[in-house]
Amino acid sequence: MKRKISRIRLMIPIFLVSICFLSPGVIAANPQEKDAKAYKQAYNLILEQKWEEAEIALAEFISKHPRSAWVDDARFWQCYVIEKLDYELEEVYRCYQDFIRSFPESKWVDDAKANIIRIARRLAERGMPEYETIIKSLEKDSELEIKLAALHALEDMGDLHAVETLFKLYDSTPDSRLRNRIINILEDIGCDLSCAKLREIALKDKNPRLRIKALNSIGDLADSESAEVLMKIARTDPDLRIRKAAFNALEEMNHPDIVPFLTETAITEKDASIAKAAVHALEDIDSEEALPALKKIMKEAKSMEARKAALLEIDDIEDPEAVSMLKEVALHDSDLKLRRDAINALGDIETKESLEALRDILHDAKEAVLIKAAINAVEDHEGMVAAEILYETAITVEEEALAKAAVDALEDVFEEDDPRMLLDIYKKSKFSSVRKAALNAIEDMAEAASIPALGQILKEEKDPELRRMIVRVLGETESDDAVPILLKLALEDKDYKVRAEAVSALADIDSPKSRAALVEILKKK
Repeated sequence: MKRKISRIRLMIPIFLVSICFLSPGVIAANPQEKDAKAYKQAYNLILEQKWEEAEIALAEFISKHPRSAWVDDARFWQCYVIEKLDYELEEVYRCYQDFIRSFPESKWVDDAKANIIRIARRLAERGMPEYETIIKSLEKDSELEIKLAALHALEDMGDLHAVETLFKLYDSTPDSRLRNRIINILEDIGCDLSCAKLREIALKDKNPRLRIKALNSIGDLADSESAEVLMKIARTDPDLRIRKAAFNALEEMNHPDIVPFLTETAITEKDASIAKAAVHALEDIDSEEALPALKKIMKEAKSMEARKAALLEIDDIEDPEAVSMLKEVALHDSDLKLRRDAINALGDIETKESLEALRDILHDAKEAVLIKAAINAVEDHEGMVAAEILYETAITVEEEALAKAAVDALEDVFEEDDPRMLLDIYKKSKFSSVRKAALNAIEDMAEAASIPALGQILKEEKDPELRRMIVRVLGETESDDAVPILLKLALEDKDYKVRAEAVSALADIDSPKSRAALVEILKKK
C-alpha cells in the first residue's frame, strides 16, 4: 500500500494527475521539438521526486527556452520544487505570486493561488498577520480556491461528518479537477470511511479518468472487500482502459482469492492486452496457487501473448517445478519463439537444475535458433559445469557457426585460465573457424601450461594461417619455455611468414633467453 501523504504533501498527486490530463498529449504532438523534450525531462525528475536535479533542470530550461510554450509550466514547477527543498516560505510565496503576475492565463494559475492560500495561512499562523489579508483577497478571487481550502480542512478533520460532506461535494460539483482532488483525499483518509464511495465512483462515474483514479485508489488501499467490484469491472466493462485499470488494482491487492478469476481470464480472454494484464496481476500474489496457475495458462491460454507473459512470470519464481516447466516448453511447444523464450528464461535461473535442463536441450534440440539460444543461456551461468556443457557442444554440434559460438562462450565461463578444453577442441574440431576461435581464446589466456601442447600441434598443423596464430600464442605466454620452439621455427621452418612470426614472438617474450635466441638468429649465415 502506498504511504499516506500529509496535508502539505497532498498537492503532488493532485498536480501530477493534472499534468497527466493536460500535458503529455501536447508533448507527444511535437516529439521532435527540443523545448518539449527538455521540459519533459525536467518533468520526469519531478515525477521521481528528485527535487535538487529538477531545480537545476527547470532553471536551465527557462534559460535556454525563454519563449517556449512550456515556460509557464516550468515556472510553476519551479515554485513547487523550491518549497520541496525547504526554501523560506516567504520566498516560495513570492515565487508563486510572480508566476501569477507573469502568466495570468496559465492553466496553473488556480493551483498557484491554492498554494498561496496554503502558504499564506502558514505564515499567518507564525505571527505574520499581514498574510491574513492576502488569504481573504485570494479567497474572493474564485470559488475554487474556497473549495480547495475547505477540502484541506475537511481532510484534517477526518471524522464521519467531514467525509459525508466530501461525498456530497463530489456528487454536486461538475468540476472534474475538484472531483479528482476529492478522490485523492478519500484515499488519504483511509478505507474505513471512503472505500464504499470509491467503489461507487469506479462503477458509475461518467468520467473515465475519474473511474481509473478511483480504481487506482482502491488498489493502493488494498481493500479486500472491493475485490468483487474490481473483478466485475475487469470482466465486463466496455472500456478497455477501465478494465486494465481494474486488473492493475487487483494486482496491488495481492489477495489469494482472486487467483482463479485471473487464471480463467488469462486463459479465455481473446484480447491479448487484457489476458496479459491478468497474468501480470498474478505475479505479485503471495500464494502457492500462483505457479500452478501460470502453468495452466502456459498450456491452455488462447492468446500467445498471455502464454509468453506467463512464461516470463514463471522465470521469476524460485521453484524447481519452474525449471521443469520451462524445459518442457523449450523442447516440445509448437511455437518456436516461445521455445526460445523458455530457453532464455532458463539462462536467468542460475541453478544446477537449470544448467542440466540446458544440457538436455542442447542434446535434443534440432533447430539452430534454439541451440544458439541454449549456448547463450549456458554462458550466463559461468563455472566449470557450464564450461563442460559448452565443450561438449563445440565438439559434437554439426553446424560450424554453432560450434564456434560454443567456443566463444566457453572462454567467458572459465573460472580460471585453463586452456586444456580449448586445446582439445582445436585438435578434434573439423571446422577451421572453430579451431581459430579456440586459438584466439588460448591466446587471451597466454598460459605457459599450453606450450608443450602448442609445440606438438605445430608439428602436425599444415594450415599456414593457423600455424602463425599458434606462434603468436607462444609469444603471448612470455615464457622462456617457448623460446626453443620459436628458435627452431625461426631457423628452420619452410614458411617464411612463420619464421618472421617466430622472430616477433621471441621479441614479445623479451627475456635474456629470448634475446640470446635472437642473437643466434642474427649470426646464422
